[in-house]
Amino acid sequence: MSQKNQKMENELRRLLSVLMTGSREEFKKAKKEIETLWHRETEAFKAGAHVALEFLQKFDRIGLVVNKAALVSGLSLFFLALADDHFEKLKNFTLKVIRHPNGHVREAMRKTAEWLYVSLTARMDPFMYSKGKKLTDKQRDEQIKAHKQYEHYIKDIEALIDQYDTGDENAEYVDEMKPSVNKSLQQLWGRLTESHSYQKLLRAARPIPSETFLKRKQIEEELVRLLRESGNTFSLQDVKDAIFHEKDSDDLMKVVAMFDRGGDASELDIILELATDAWNYFPHKILNGFSPAEKLSDY
Repeated sequence: MSQKNQKMENELRRLLSVLMTGSREEFKKAKKEIETLWHRETEAFKAGAHVALEFLQKFDRIGLVVNKAALVSGLSLFFLALADDHFEKLKNFTLKVIRHPNGHVREAMRKTAEWLYVSLTARMDPFMYSKGKKLTDKQRDEQIKAHKQYEHYIKDIEALIDQYDTGDENAEYVDEMKPSVNKSLQQLWGRLTESHSYQKLLRAARPIPSETFLKRKQIEEELVRLLRESGNTFSLQDVKDAIFHEKDSDDLMKVVAMFDRGGDASELDIILELATDAWNYFPHKILNGFSPAEKLSDY
């Protein structure tokens, strides 16, 4: 190990220790120093970031809640550096801390865990330039690995949600829920399931019935044509996303509005019919990736 890297490791250990035991002013200063080291000596920071793994095991020994929240918040850049190679350890720590009784600790964990989401989505859908360039063998291996990690991460969170859901929460939306472990878990799950990578997981989990597949293709072609004719900036993916992330039936009119250019009643009828077909045959998140037509066929 070079002298520079050893010096960096020692400095990172010192700063993480300050987060664990220092006063509010001291750990605020330590966080700023961590950020400075990251921006000034990024490669040395990455090389020494593994020291943070030692501190995951020390979390329970921290006396004050404010220091627990400070450590979790201060781990953010370490998660960024370590998430690809140490995903399982960081995931296990996240699922442990996200259940802490203190809301400030949970919220700090939820924000730091954002780097796990970034790691998963980046490896599942690596940026390719130029367009059409093939993945390397290493990228394909990472893609398969990330796919499994993503799937297991979501299942782990869902199992915890079932465990902590008391059934007495009447809020319609997660943001309206009272602070609780269940809310923090729901927010973590919500972030993971809003990406295109999650939609790929759902598609890979089961085959699409041929009748549904062909109907979707037909609807997609009509949507693309109508979008082109309407001359707006929305894409087919925008339509799919609006349907996938719908929260109530009124959201269908948001899809209709994407195509409405102030035409007469007959044109609006055509738009409404096509939007309804898309609504019925495209996947919805609240239906676990199924379309209403598929759910109906189950009955």
